Amino acid sequence: QNAAQLASLDGLENITTIGKNDAGNSIWLWEMPALQSLSGLRGLAGALPGALTIQNVAQLASLDGLENITTIGKNGAGKSIWLEQMPSLQSLSGLRGLAG
Repeated sequence: QNAAQLASLDGLENITTIGKNDAGNSIWLWEMPALQSLSGLRGLAGALPGALTIQNVAQLASLDGLENITTIGKNGAGKSIWLEQMPSLQSLSGLRGLAG
């Protein structure tokens, strides 16, 4: 509910693995207009069992912080990566760890 005010995900660095929600998303960031960095997720490593979904995150310029993710599963809609309404996004280099 108050996620709209978050500018970063700092403090989550020690999380190394995550599951997925009922919709099949492992990472779902939605309606977070102040978010500028994913660096707090840099501890995540290996496979995400579900999708990476980022929607309506207007200030996020890169996906840096996701470099240690090697594979991404799918959500219920069959999507692995869904990026929507991210006008500041300039780089996908944070996904460089993906293989296959």
